[in-house]
Amino acid sequence: MITLSLPSPAQPLLPPSSKTLNPSRQNIIPSSNSLKNRLIRQLDAGHLHHALSTLELMTQQNSPPDLTTYSLLKSCIGFRDFQLGKLVHWKLIQSGLELDSVVLNTLISLYWKCGDTETARSIFEGMGSRRDLVSWSAMLSCYANNSMELQAICTFLDMLELGFYPERVLLYGRDSGLLQRKVLMDWGDNLWLCVENRVF
Repeated sequence: MITLSLPSPAQPLLPPSSKTLNPSRQNIIPSSNSLKNRLIRQLDAGHLHHALSTLELMTQQNSPPDLTTYSLLKSCIGFRDFQLGKLVHWKLIQSGLELDSVVLNTLISLYWKCGDTETARSIFEGMGSRRDLVSWSAMLSCYANNSMELQAICTFLDMLELGFYPERVLLYGRDSGLLQRKVLMDWGDNLWLCVENRVF
């Protein structure tokens, strides 16, 4: 006697359990410290554009601009990649995060070194009470190195009036260039005399 067996009904396909997914495929949000370390490694390797992408992730996490941001801007200045430096500034503006005086002073240097004295001055003016001796020095260098001697002298006198007294190297130092311009040489001793005698 021959018996026939019917095939068992097909088992329905079940969606894979979320527990079986590879954890490496899930979205992992890096910590603020790991992003900072990544940015520093990218800067050390000279990968400025990768560092910019990392900075953007940091701003999305509301990580406040600090010395790592300063390092990125300094690298842009060092490599003379001013357009990338401006893009970093724009990303920081978009983030809405408050910039500290270290970052703002570096931005002043970035803009004057590419000849944009108006933006440098705008950042300087916008700092208000956060301006320090480094801020004033950056603006003096801005004017002196862009052949704006009169503005440099007026800024120097304003600085003295507000109680900021520079070191002698600010006037005569090779980097600042304030009194390296021929037209300013006659002013040098008189300006330094103002500092020494605190005439303001």
